[in-house]
Order: sequence, then structure tokens, then C-alpha cells
Amino acid sequence: MTVNVRRLAGWALIVGTIVAGAGYLAANLLAPGSGDEVFRYQNWPLFEGVALVGDVIIALGLPVILTFAGRAQKLHIVGYAGIFAALVMLNVGEGTTEAFVKPYLVGHGGIPAQEPPGFAVFEGVALLALVVGSICLGIAVLRGRMLPWWIGIALIVSCILGALGLPGAWFLVPDGVFFAALFAIGVFAVRGRPDHTPATVGQAAAGTRG
Repeated sequence: MTVNVRRLAGWALIVGTIVAGAGYLAANLLAPGSGDEVFRYQNWPLFEGVALVGDVIIALGLPVILTFAGRAQKLHIVGYAGIFAALVMLNVGEGTTEAFVKPYLVGHGGIPAQEPPGFAVFEGVALLALVVGSICLGIAVLRGRMLPWWIGIALIVSCILGALGLPGAWFLVPDGVFFAALFAIGVFAVRGRPDHTPATVGQAAAGTRG
């Protein structure tokens, strides 16, 4: 039995973006109040936890991006590395704090006004990785021509919208555009023809034995 790794990774992107997107939407649109008050919402840890699960699934499927490198291999590698780093550092790392630590602190003395030492640097590096990764991958998609041009534009636009600091619930739009681009990549990975896919697990094992 062989497993098509590319399609499996594509499904991971599809499922992960849907789960993560649903979790973030539910947490931020249903939570009453604003600021630290949202952490008092009883379902906040549940919805943010769902989003975290989606983020982990996305991380598992993210390497499929490299199979669409085409003529822009270096840009694809930089884009993949930046997005993967940001996903792990922001969505999973900082997201765990947002989902479970801050709700606990709100009910046990409140969230400290001063951030832990070095946290601003950590967040700054993660944001830089996201910007560089998204822009590089967007340009790589446009140059590689193995994916529709609008996926590359969406990745770049997501950065621009994020930099604008949209007010209220509109701040979710950049993440939505970014997830939509990853979802589309997953769809094309799943629909890809066999001759455009990398070696399957079974073929790789056979090659190793040979």
C-alpha cells in the first residue's frame, strides 16, 4: 500500500485552515467585551484550543508548498521557512498563552501590565518572519507559475492588511486572506496529477531497499 504524501499534506492544509479559521472566528466574534475582558468568556479556551489544533495540522501540511517551487526554488524555501517559523512562534507558541494562560490569570489576580522580558523581541522576530515569508512566497508563486497568480497576490495582500491594523473585528481579515491562500494551495495539492507529485511513501521505501 502506498500513500500519496503530497495529497495527504494538501488535505492537512485544507482541514487545518478550516479548523483554525473557525476557532478564531468563534473566539473573537462571540466573546463579549474587549481587551482583557475577552479572556473571561467561558468558551474562549475551547475556541482558541480548536484554533490551536488547526494550526498544528497546518504546520504538518505546510511542507507541500515546496512541491510547487518551479522556477523560484530559493524564494519558495525562504517563504516556507518564514511562514513555518511564524506559525509555530505566533499561532502555536503565543496562541497557547492566549488560549489558556491569560484566561487563568484573569481569574487569579489579573494579567500583569508588563510583558515578560524578551517577549517583545520574540514577537518581533515572529512578525518579521511572517512578513518576509508571506511576501517571498507570494512572489515565488507569481514567478514559479505552478499555482494561480491570485494565490501569490493573496499572500502579499494579507501582509499589507495586517500592517494597516484594521479596527474591531476587521482585524481578522488579514488572517482570513492568509488562510484562504493556504487552503487554495492545499486544494491544488490534492487535485494535482500523479505525474506532478513527489514520490509516494511506498516508492521511497522501495528506492531505499534498492
